[in-house]
Amino acid sequence: MDKSSPGKPSTFDILQRAVRESVLLEVRLDGEEKYYGARLLLLSEDSSHLKKKAADLMLAQFAAKIQPGASEPPQEPKEEPWIQITPLEPPDGNMRIRKAAKVLLGFCLGLEYFRTVVTFRKVQRIETGQAIELSWPPGFQVATKRFQQRVEIPNDMLLEVQVQKRGAEPFSAQVVDISQGGLSFTCNMPSVALESGDRIGVSIRGEILMGTPINTHGTVTTITKARDSKDVQVSRQLYGVQFVMLSVADAMTVDRLVEAVESAGQGTPPKGGKYTRKRVGV
Repeated sequence: MDKSSPGKPSTFDILQRAVRESVLLEVRLDGEEKYYGARLLLLSEDSSHLKKKAADLMLAQFAAKIQPGASEPPQEPKEEPWIQITPLEPPDGNMRIRKAAKVLLGFCLGLEYFRTVVTFRKVQRIETGQAIELSWPPGFQVATKRFQQRVEIPNDMLLEVQVQKRGAEPFSAQVVDISQGGLSFTCNMPSVALESGDRIGVSIRGEILMGTPINTHGTVTTITKARDSKDVQVSRQLYGVQFVMLSVADAMTVDRLVEAVESAGQGTPPKGGKYTRKRVGV
């Protein structure tokens, strides 16, 4: 286990926070450029079965000491620390990771981006299914968090979001821009009053998603007035939303969606041809 210098969090502290905040992991296998998504599930130091084993060992050592002529107390078995992550998305990574010499992990915490290299150990069966066990990170490289720039939705791309506040009827709105961390949508004054800080359900829909919506939750962060692009006399509400509780699969789909929208908005048609917009599959 690493010992952090004064004022700097240890590897254990960083991993604990990543588990607590359920951050999205970027997983890359040695020799591949493709990224997979996952989340941290458990650290060996936090696992209850290790704590129980340590407690049983203490009792056995105590009993051996107070009994005359007892044999030497058992020694604590040396076990390498490990981390557990969810199965990878897309799923083909779950077979490929078994043969990877190294596994590169990256994730964001606050304004910092953490990177490290670990190795595959085994697939572990847990109550909810399966988990991938990896070696304990030797440490982290820390860089400034990559800026999540919001990409504006092109005028010819219809991307809608269905919004639902608890206890109220859902309503549909037009997505104005989107990033890996959230989106903005605009609509006429909705029948449901939204306030900054409200927790809402969001369902992103559009042809580019090939009929499979992205369903998640978000928090309303901003509410402003916006002019209708087709009629300047019409005033509309513009809402900013930060995503929360994205599943790994949905988070990966949002990443691909942002990339596809950015390509559609900035790409230039090839000579003599029409620009073809990439559709996003889940």
